[in-house]
Amino acid sequence: MPPPNTEHPVASDAVTESAANAGDTHALPYPRRPAAADPPPHTLPPEVGTVVGTFVLQEKLGEGVSCHVFRGWDQSRSRPVALKILNWANVFDRGAAMKQLRTEAMALARVKHSLVVRFIDFGFDPRWPYLVTEFFEGRPLGELLRSGGALPPAWALYLVSQMADALGAVWQAGLVHRDIKPDNIMVGPNGNAKLIDFGLAKADALEATRERTGPELAGTAAYLAPEQAKDASVVDHRADIYSLGVTLYEAITGRLPFEGRNRVQVIFQHLNTPPVPPAERAEGIPPLLSDLCLWMLAKNPDDRPQNYEELRQALNTVIGVGR
Repeated sequence: MPPPNTEHPVASDAVTESAANAGDTHALPYPRRPAAADPPPHTLPPEVGTVVGTFVLQEKLGEGVSCHVFRGWDQSRSRPVALKILNWANVFDRGAAMKQLRTEAMALARVKHSLVVRFIDFGFDPRWPYLVTEFFEGRPLGELLRSGGALPPAWALYLVSQMADALGAVWQAGLVHRDIKPDNIMVGPNGNAKLIDFGLAKADALEATRERTGPELAGTAAYLAPEQAKDASVVDHRADIYSLGVTLYEAITGRLPFEGRNRVQVIFQHLNTPPVPPAERAEGIPPLLSDLCLWMLAKNPDDRPQNYEELRQALNTVIGVGR
């Protein structure tokens, strides 16, 4: 049985409105730095058919707050790729945005694992900086959950087990992902998964020269570890274990463990509210799987699995019992 949570409750007013309303999947100090006085010079967005470096943009896959994502074709190696290109229309601090994309490239280049999207290139086109990774044919787990609800427990456990192995390689490389969630897990037609989006990855080696301006908020509120909500700049791999636990909870129940009208309410619950056991939220969830999920969701990082080996052993136990 996992040990009880030992952290003291945190008052709701300790979670500031500015922190809770900061854009998800962005690394921002709070209180928020003032925006640059002038927006960057106007740059037309990239279009299908444009050549960026040696890559031809073939299809727009999506658009985030700060980036466009395209499927492209690598002309030098004759293979499909994925390109992440800065969206200047939404960027007010041009230097900071370019630095964050470069840091993401450096982080991704450190990880070599079949379940982690592979780094290919990073460069500066005269119009935009771009990051190139392997193209993985599949759909985000988040999209699957939004369209179909909870997954069968065995399938959810299989996907999360793959992500545990991927994160083992990430942690071995000295990184913390800091944005584990279903939308950052791609699921292929054969059921294999791939971890993507290292935009918030943290590594001491990559941040040695970074200026500290105070506590930082980074991540997505619904999946945020309690310690990450307080200061994302000092978290370790156990914050990823918590976020993976939230992902597992959602995959087997079809619901998030904590819901609210706004990010402040959700973050407050991560800090203070015990989650309802998954087995009480949905039928057919094995008790051992429910207990594992609660162990990963312990408020105090000392009460969660402490490393990849502990997490892998626990997953193997649950998988073995289910066979």
